[in-house]
Amino acid sequence: MRVLLTAPYVGEIGWELMSWQGRVRRIFRRGNFDRLVVLGAAGKSAFYDDMPLDYVPVDLACVPGEACEDRRVRPSDKVLVVADQIRRTLEPLVDRAMRTYRARGDEIEVLWCDFSGTIYPCDSAHQTFIRYHGPGPRPAAEPSVLLVQRSRGVGSTNWSATQWQELADRLAGRGIHTSVYPSEASAAIAAASQCDLAVGQSTGGLHLASLCGCPHVVWSVGDNVRWTAWEMTNRQRYETLWNPLGTPVLFHATDTLPTPAQAADWVWEGLCKIGRRTGSPVRRFGFHRQWQFRGWLVREVVRRPSFRRWPWPIQRFVRYGMI
Repeated sequence: MRVLLTAPYVGEIGWELMSWQGRVRRIFRRGNFDRLVVLGAAGKSAFYDDMPLDYVPVDLACVPGEACEDRRVRPSDKVLVVADQIRRTLEPLVDRAMRTYRARGDEIEVLWCDFSGTIYPCDSAHQTFIRYHGPGPRPAAEPSVLLVQRSRGVGSTNWSATQWQELADRLAGRGIHTSVYPSEASAAIAAASQCDLAVGQSTGGLHLASLCGCPHVVWSVGDNVRWTAWEMTNRQRYETLWNPLGTPVLFHATDTLPTPAQAADWVWEGLCKIGRRTGSPVRRFGFHRQWQFRGWLVREVVRRPSFRRWPWPIQRFVRYGMI
């Protein structure tokens, strides 16, 4: 049996969803492997279970630092942990798994992440995405909103529990049912598959909502920052570059965290415009056509090798004026 074994992914969930699991799926399918073995943190097997899967939970407490992009950063001074150090820490886990499957007579190929901030484009030449869907209870008659609470300590300040409760209370006052995003992947997929809208500060759970086809409202503090070697903004991530299914999203770039009252207004706007059961079909259709056009611009002007045909002023205009 040919087995593709993936070394543990130690980065952020958003990066795992948009720049790793799609790559794993593409390599697995194109390589005609018989089985996928994923070494990973507990609770995330649902990201891979469309393939013949052995998901082996491993304890990642041995890995230094906190998740940052596809790698780790030291919380004390925000210095990135070098890739070789991460790999040396994980090699005993990978070697143990290799011995187990080779003892069964399997042919093993190991896939490692680069741990270097490498982003793989969300297109069919680099990754294969599926639309996640999980069974769940019948949605409530009233509009249903999933609250995706950011908890990472790296980067922007997060809302407090009191602020999230105030948002839930304000939405309840408008006849809107709310639930809280669960941490376990299969439960999160089920929740995002059933609700009308997801809402929260930029975080991995909202990228999962995108892959569930769940319309979402996102706010991001300090969106003038251009992230990674691609120099993309968070708005571009959500609307085009990390939105392979074209899921409708309303993005709000802010200088400071919004108040719960402001966020409640954004939720109401989202339900009216793009909500799964509550929004305007015309609005959703318009978003998708715009997303298709902007995606074409990304392929033809922004991304290698096409961008080499265009002078920088045109590339800059497309990058920061059109997509």
